[in-house]
Amino acid sequence: MSSTPHRVAGRPATPILTQQRIVEAAFSLLDEGGAEDFSMGKLARSLGVRTPALYNHVDNRQHLINLMRRDMIRSIDQSLIAELPWPEALLHFGQLFRDALLRVPAAVELIVATPITEESESGLIYEELGGILRRAGVAVPRILMIMIAFESLVVGAALDIVAPGAHVAVVPEGDSGARQTRHVEVLELGEKFARQARSTVSEQSFDFGLRAIIAAVEREVGQRDHVGM
Repeated sequence: MSSTPHRVAGRPATPILTQQRIVEAAFSLLDEGGAEDFSMGKLARSLGVRTPALYNHVDNRQHLINLMRRDMIRSIDQSLIAELPWPEALLHFGQLFRDALLRVPAAVELIVATPITEESESGLIYEELGGILRRAGVAVPRILMIMIAFESLVVGAALDIVAPGAHVAVVPEGDSGARQTRHVEVLELGEKFARQARSTVSEQSFDFGLRAIIAAVEREVGQRDHVGM
């Protein structure tokens, strides 16, 4: 009989890591604890590994955030954009871009504040934007300027959504025994109202900004066409 020990099947002692699993765990950690509570050490603990194990898959924190940026960009569904007239395509793409940034609101500031690398695939954003603007008839030297304006609007709108809202509340009158409880309730209601109001204003402002850029492009293209006649 063979003396070779029989291998017992089961889960590995150390969890198997991949870049994608690390990225998903990073988004989850940010969603649960916010950017202030995010660190490579806490990320490693959430995955059940030691911190050095992360560096077998990501170079550093900046590399990880750019992988998260890539995941965000890949989540943008661009399937309908080519079929839409360019003004609708630009409006739709702006909404998709902002929604992708806001998939995990706590990650927005980290992603937009981290220098972009080639691995982030951010070039896909510019390729799509450039394609829409070329369809519109924008002169090539003007495309970059419009893309920067468009990106600034989208990123600014995402940051505006995640910015802390105003704390609007009034301390209620009443007997001192129930005063503290009601004070907390009013604060919570006031904050909820402030968040809702801020979200509505942000949505309206973002839509206004997108349509203003589209109108400006239409005017510019129309004036150029008129001069060329």
